[in-house]
Amino acid sequence: MGVPEPNLGGGEPKESSLKEKAYRMIREQIINCTLAPGSLINGKDLISQIGVSGTPIREALNQLEHENLVRIVPQRGVFVAELTVKIVGDLCEVREIIEPHFARIAAASIDTAELAMYEEFLSQVLSLDFDTVIQKDIQFHRFLASYCGNDYLVQMMNNVFAQYERLQILSCRLPARLQAAAEEHLAIVRALKERDGEKAAAAMSIHLTNSRSAAFSVQPEDE
Repeated sequence: MGVPEPNLGGGEPKESSLKEKAYRMIREQIINCTLAPGSLINGKDLISQIGVSGTPIREALNQLEHENLVRIVPQRGVFVAELTVKIVGDLCEVREIIEPHFARIAAASIDTAELAMYEEFLSQVLSLDFDTVIQKDIQFHRFLASYCGNDYLVQMMNNVFAQYERLQILSCRLPARLQAAAEEHLAIVRALKERDGEKAAAAMSIHLTNSRSAAFSVQPEDE
């Protein structure tokens, strides 16, 4: 059997690239809550919006189900995963256990130039658009996770961050919470700049405790 010719721009896109396109676009709508928690996903609307056939859409939804971002219910359809009281509590618990550990480890060798950029961002957070603030917040937590040296923990936390980003979008729109969260992050950044792992871990714990309170203010559905 001969080796297939590479696709150099002509012909139909590969099925894998269509699935990836569908996956990225649906996931973004779920994360930014354009597709609200608990809502029914209309496959025909997705086909029209994304411009692909039903097969890549189904494959993308199957992948998103593995990430706990959708629920596929036979005979009923596909639903955006809910944010129940239990789910919110579970997400908060995972973060409260693991992220102080990330901060503690990161303090020893973290890039201070990168920290300075985050410090500058935090000083002007109220003047920035909400989407930028949320993206920078998640970026900061992923940045700390990258120092842990454990690929399994990082992969697990990426899934947690995806879920939690939805909560942030729903719970952090009030300027008072944005300002408080910025001050909490500044305390973490300053402890990291001092290379004080225990202080950074404590500051992270305070931030996550307050984040839990803000998350529950969303009043998610019961199980």
